[in-house]
Amino acid sequence: MARWSIAALVVLNLALGAWNFGVFARWGWGPDDGREPERLSQQIRPEAITVRALGLTASAAAQPAASESSEPASAPIPNPSTRP
Repeated sequence: MARWSIAALVVLNLALGAWNFGVFARWGWGPDDGREPERLSQQIRPEAITVRALGLTASAAAQPAASESSEPASAPIPNPSTRP
């Protein structure tokens, strides 16, 4: 009895794995892949979206080289070996 139960579980496991890999998709039994292509067609002006770093304004983003060429900070760097 246990052999038949284990054999049935193995067959079901193989069938589930085949379904997950899309073997049965040509017959309409494929898994739901979670894609929503209709959302792409519903976008309104997607070219208007820009990605910027946090805390940067338009003028600061346009002139990054000016801040890099300024004088470095004069604060001393603590030596890790002289910690109390």
